[in-house]
Amino acid sequence: MTGTQIVLLVFGTVTAFAVGSFLCVVIDRLPLALNEPNEYGDLYDTRPWNEVLGGHSRCDECGEPIRAIDKIPVLSWILLRGRCRGCSERIPAFHPVVELLTPALFLAAVWAIGWDWRLLPVLGLIPAGIAVSVIDIRTMIVPTRVVWPAFGAVVALSVVTAAIEGEWSWLLAAATGLAALAGPLFVLWFFLPSGMGFGDVRLAVLLGWTIGFYAGTRPVAAVLLAVITLFFAAVIGLVMGIAVMGARGRKAKVPFGPALVMAAFLSIALAEPILDSFGVWALS
Repeated sequence: MTGTQIVLLVFGTVTAFAVGSFLCVVIDRLPLALNEPNEYGDLYDTRPWNEVLGGHSRCDECGEPIRAIDKIPVLSWILLRGRCRGCSERIPAFHPVVELLTPALFLAAVWAIGWDWRLLPVLGLIPAGIAVSVIDIRTMIVPTRVVWPAFGAVVALSVVTAAIEGEWSWLLAAATGLAALAGPLFVLWFFLPSGMGFGDVRLAVLLGWTIGFYAGTRPVAAVLLAVITLFFAAVIGLVMGIAVMGARGRKAKVPFGPALVMAAFLSIALAEPILDSFGVWALS
């Protein structure tokens, strides 16, 4: 590893910690509890971005402004023992988890993909995937306000990467991955809407594009990687379901969004060995 790469790695990791801290604000403020279920049966909606991003961070319980020294990722939560300095109200445990997970996934992406322009799209996906997963776990909704802006950003980063590398076929593979992942989920939602929310279909559009982009130059590889992602998601979702129902009872609801996100990250990280084993791996 060169000196420049070391500097980039350190800078990227520090930035990822900061991004993780920002994601905690989004996760905390974006969901809006409803007084009664909406037309889709959801108990939550989402706030406009100007409300989410406006104003200083305060404790939800006592309204005490959060000091700058209490905004240090992970360390502040540990020193405060997971409680507000002003009223001792518990700070949700997702804060340190998100703040650690963001740089961990950044480092995993660098390890799996290497120092390459192809890092760009997945770096756009990581924060969105984390935010969507945690919000879905807490509220059972997949926020459109996160999914569509993230999709736009990932597509733009994909176009930039393809232009720099001169590999426009990567975009065709990305579009194929989108259709191959979101298509089956759309059909499932259409015929069995009670079994899957449409938010998961929207999420699959974002994930399918990104997965396809990392499938290389062959559309058939994107289809294969999408199928494998669905398999991973089904297994992860089953494990999560057993764990949740064991803890909360058989009637507990289990979100599918986090399983889709975890499966997508796994497929992206293992894309080369998986596709190479089928003889369809190619970057040019």
